[in-house]
Amino acid sequence: MTFPEQKRVFRLIPGLEKAEFLRYGTIHRNTFIKSPVLLDPTLQFRRDPRIFFAGQITGTEGYLAAAAGGWLAGFNAARMARGLDPVPLPVHTMMGALFRYIATSNPRYFQPMNPNFGLMIQVPKKLRRVEKRKFLVERARETLAQWIDTYLNPSYVSSG
Repeated sequence: MTFPEQKRVFRLIPGLEKAEFLRYGTIHRNTFIKSPVLLDPTLQFRRDPRIFFAGQITGTEGYLAAAAGGWLAGFNAARMARGLDPVPLPVHTMMGALFRYIATSNPRYFQPMNPNFGLMIQVPKKLRRVEKRKFLVERARETLAQWIDTYLNPSYVSSG
């Protein structure tokens, strides 16, 4: 709504007929790329894998997703600088599932996404909600521990 229209509507509320409004609302719109067409789950640009993207421009939302995306992009850039292949986060972790979503969802309907349990894959249908979440958390912990052992193990990092 335009500022004059906001003022008019607010004045319809009993008690606000003579109120002074210091600031009116504006639309918040994120700018983001069409990640399913442009990015891999490693956050690499498909047309030039030397380029990485992170943050809300990729279609992730929230501070945690931005920090995780920046970390993954930096981690993979460092791996490439050492002659190693980039690696995605495991899809059974929340951030791995989010980066998988932005890289593989239907480009026609792609919209920014927060990390959420709905992104998690291969969830046993027979479990109740609380049990499902416990299952997802435990699976993510185990999967991430294996990933860390493989890619962040000091002997692996120093030998690569």
